[in-house]
Amino acid sequence: MNGAPSWRPARTDDGSWTLLHPLHGEACHSLAGALTQARERYASQIAARAADGLAGGRLRLLDIGTGLALNLSAALEACESQGLALEAVSLEWDLEVPRSALLLAREHGPASPAHARVLAALERVLAAAAEGAPELPLEIATLAGHGASTLRLVAGDARATLPALDPGLAFDVVFLDPFSPRVDPPLWEEPFLAEVARRMAPLARLSTYTTSMRVRSGLVRAGLAVGAGPRVGRKAEGTLASRGTVPPLAGRIQRRLERARLRPAP
Repeated sequence: MNGAPSWRPARTDDGSWTLLHPLHGEACHSLAGALTQARERYASQIAARAADGLAGGRLRLLDIGTGLALNLSAALEACESQGLALEAVSLEWDLEVPRSALLLAREHGPASPAHARVLAALERVLAAAAEGAPELPLEIATLAGHGASTLRLVAGDARATLPALDPGLAFDVVFLDPFSPRVDPPLWEEPFLAEVARRMAPLARLSTYTTSMRVRSGLVRAGLAVGAGPRVGRKAEGTLASRGTVPPLAGRIQRRLERARLRPAP
């Protein structure tokens, strides 16, 4: 993959591609299926949220970790299937990842038609970023009767960029998908999780792949109910969080979380 020697491509079990980090080697997506994970673990929450009703035919998505834009493309597919326009804000620390995703797609093709459309929007947004405008909203799809879906890519440390967004902006769905707590702990710490929770609309749903008790406890202390997320391939269940109803966790895990709710934050 010419032009991006630091990120190593890897084909996942469903045929879609991901990238391996040049230092710690962790993959941007599940090796059990990058596109499958995007659809089943993340975008599945859009239909669940839409079932509760959305004003104006628009779904606001907070995507933490742009990566190869597979989660964004799965979200676009899900919104179109629900007749919704997607208004996505995607936070990314390292713009070399989406740049590498563009190179990977040129060599192997996009993962889906929606992925091709999102990558085209990212290509324009990255070109604008190179000229000093990293937060440009761009049209990625037009839905009859609902206007245009938009993508806003915000570069930088999410601990700084998320609080800097419009104070009144609240999200219907959150994809929490940075690298693991082991290699990227700052985006799993309680102050950041509390800011994410503050940005969630009353019926919003958050999905993440981790089952870390520390992360789940942080979400609970942020005022969210925590439950079991979907299993993807060989991967264990993920984690869902909401102020509404979520699928229950095993009894002993739920009891530990209830005790965590009562403990003061560290």
